[in-house]
Amino acid sequence: MINFRIRILLFVVLAAASAFAQSSVVLISIDGMRPDYITNPKACPTGFPTLQRFLTEGTYAEGVTGVLPTVTYPSHTTLVTGVEPAVHGIWSNTTFDPEWKNQSGWYWYAEDIKADTLWDAASRKGLVTASVGWPVSVGQRNIRYNIPEYWRAWNTEDRKLQRGLSTLEFYDAMEKQLRSIPLSEGAFIATDEAFAQAAIYAIKDKHARFVTLHLSTLDHEEHAHAPFSPQACQTLVELDKQVGLVEAAAVAANPDAVVAVVSDHGFSRTDYRVNLEVPFIKAGLITLGPSRDGSNTVTAWKATVFPGGGSAGIVLHDPNDKATEEAVRNLLHQLASDPANGIGAILEKPEIEKLGGFPNATFVVDLNLDYQLGYGTQGELVTPAPSTGMHGYSPTHPEMRASFFLRGKGIAAGRDLGVIDMRQIAPTLARILAVTLNDAKQPPLNFGK
Repeated sequence: MINFRIRILLFVVLAAASAFAQSSVVLISIDGMRPDYITNPKACPTGFPTLQRFLTEGTYAEGVTGVLPTVTYPSHTTLVTGVEPAVHGIWSNTTFDPEWKNQSGWYWYAEDIKADTLWDAASRKGLVTASVGWPVSVGQRNIRYNIPEYWRAWNTEDRKLQRGLSTLEFYDAMEKQLRSIPLSEGAFIATDEAFAQAAIYAIKDKHARFVTLHLSTLDHEEHAHAPFSPQACQTLVELDKQVGLVEAAAVAANPDAVVAVVSDHGFSRTDYRVNLEVPFIKAGLITLGPSRDGSNTVTAWKATVFPGGGSAGIVLHDPNDKATEEAVRNLLHQLASDPANGIGAILEKPEIEKLGGFPNATFVVDLNLDYQLGYGTQGELVTPAPSTGMHGYSPTHPEMRASFFLRGKGIAAGRDLGVIDMRQIAPTLARILAVTLNDAKQPPLNFGK
């Protein structure tokens, strides 16, 4: 009887594995897409036919609880590793730079990822991998065909830099399209369209079995005009078309293909910004002085601000300096006591560790959703917001929930998974690809028929 049960169990496991043995996966990220753009038919005046088909023909989440901070680069790294920022090493969008020496540099480079990725796992299995515009992918050795997200000057010279960081034969196949698009305001949708075409080329001509594609225009429009604004809704109409084109190419190349559409975070409208460095400078915790070009720079610091959009890590120069820790604690609570300052919560180390972000911080300041972090070093603490949308707040806010939609061979139709953990997405895709993701601990989602 025991042997019979073992044989039955083995048969079920092998059957499940064989069902996805020939699968390919295309992972499409629509930056900043809240799930209720798709799940709420009244969110926008126009529909999104491709994405809304996932609700009836695929499996989806009502929301995805993300990571701390809920910003693009840590979130996208969690999407391909299945672990939180404290483990994978990408702590925010920009690197921790207390003395302003990195010229606002971001976590562009894959060598900073400290966890196993889906690209690594797929490559070990011998699958052809491709990636277009994905954050933290510069120099990722296990992406066979790669056009990473990268910029420095926000002009056409950046295209030359991006080409130098890409797989040359892959970039050159798309060069005519990409070189014609300026890196400037108003050109984001053209870039996303070109990136979608690059993903299609990788699927059709390079036979890629695991493809990651990042579409960023919606995030830009939400920062400029707020979520669910007419501009944001119209942008998503255009991106919905691109998802349809990529999905059609994936299924044409492989009828067993599975397409996952995700986002990295939600969004909230904001009207104010909090220049948190101002009180730190006034309290002598940050010291400014002239730089070589005559502008102000940080010459010394006891405690500083690690920005995360709608939240900030507060980092001590010496984590064991109890006097400074207490001074900072008192300062933060004094600021938070005035509701006009927009501070929603002050998290201490145990709460920070539970959320898995800002591992170098002693405190985290989580702003109210109508406030975003500012970067002023003098003047008022609270000023009008320079844009009308922000994210980066604690993932405990429902407004920060990201999206997950899955459709294709072997995927259940009309299944609502409720609210899921972002760390479950990578192991789910690993299961579909029949690959092993070494560092992910969360169980895969129940997506099968």
